[in-house]
Amino acid sequence: MIIKPRYSKFDTAWRILVILTVLVQATLLPLDFLFELRFQRWYDMLDLVITVIYLLDFGENMHRYKRIQKHAVYKDIYWDTYSSGKFFISDVLAILPYAFLFSHPAFQFLRMFKWVKVLRTMHFFQIRNIRNTTRSSLWFLLIGTFLVAHWFSCIWLRIHGFEADISHLDNYIKALYYIVTTLTSVGYGDIVPNGNAEMLFNILLQLTGVGLIAFLVGSVVGLFTKRNPAEQRFTENMEKLRALIHYHDIPSELEKRISDYFTYEWKQKLGYDESELMESLPFGLKNDLQLEFKNRTIKHISIFEGVDEKFVREIALYLTPIVLTPGDYLFRTGDVANSMFFVKKGKISVLTEDEKQELTILKSGDFMGEIALFKKSNRTATVKSIGYSDIYELHKKEFEKVIKKYPDIALRIKEKSISREQRYI
Repeated sequence: MIIKPRYSKFDTAWRILVILTVLVQATLLPLDFLFELRFQRWYDMLDLVITVIYLLDFGENMHRYKRIQKHAVYKDIYWDTYSSGKFFISDVLAILPYAFLFSHPAFQFLRMFKWVKVLRTMHFFQIRNIRNTTRSSLWFLLIGTFLVAHWFSCIWLRIHGFEADISHLDNYIKALYYIVTTLTSVGYGDIVPNGNAEMLFNILLQLTGVGLIAFLVGSVVGLFTKRNPAEQRFTENMEKLRALIHYHDIPSELEKRISDYFTYEWKQKLGYDESELMESLPFGLKNDLQLEFKNRTIKHISIFEGVDEKFVREIALYLTPIVLTPGDYLFRTGDVANSMFFVKKGKISVLTEDEKQELTILKSGDFMGEIALFKKSNRTATVKSIGYSDIYELHKKEFEKVIKKYPDIALRIKEKSISREQRYI
């Protein structure tokens, strides 16, 4: 039985709905202490809706947990379940309709146990949705900062009291202003605490502000200074080039070519070396990832159109990537031929031996040097890169291992190589 609880659209939408529900309740709960919202019908109805959502979420979590426990794979890798007792207990404590059971609003704080769900869901999104990790972390920081300021503002109003000559909204905004200026340590002294309770609260507020600002600054700086692997590798390569220039007398032309290559690698190839990641993967995943990298290139090659998927998978394992910079020679006329090449990206010029005549230009999806796969020979043409070119190389030894299983494809390549050989001779 195959299930996909981690990646379904329903699962994602439901998690977001639960997070929004918790945020609404976390916003209204301190307001209930100030204005006794629990005695208003709309608040009772909203509390009932929240209870229903929490109850449905509890049922969904139980159902997901039972399905995953029966699955041979997911039970070992899916951590966001009731396999941890604290998740189960926190959900149970958050379900009870405290507004109906108890008149005192203090019991409503037990609803906040649902924040365990929010925190693990945010962690879940950061792990499973790597592309948007920075964005989701930033939103989480902003929402968390607002709730901290909101709760402290409500507590301050509870201690300090309302000013009778202004509205409740004005009182709240004034309290929010005081809390923010105190948390950020830029208080102007226009609002001062009176009495022991307010001064003790102010001390707590200032101590909290020190930690909060340090946490926010560190988190935001970490988010915006965190470079993607491509940019990080580009910067490291440029630093190594500067060090090389410092200790060795390198011609400026060669320096420029190296710098241009690093820039090309960063802009066009993403500048990320996947070899280290490849080595960390087991054999099956490594093959699948290599196939994903090379699948499109192989299928766009004319002689491989409509071939068996197994052939594509096997041939992909033996394709070696090569990058040619502008003016680089892939091979020259007379060189020993022991491999063929596939153009992934770029333009390749096929020239005569004296390089005075251009025979053809090879582009993405074209191939060359296939004659070497069928007979011992030397190169019959000179091949030179016009700009930056990404190509794959297939050695004769590896080709023979695969092609024995596919004689029809071998015949197709051989016929193509004969016609091309006659054309270029």
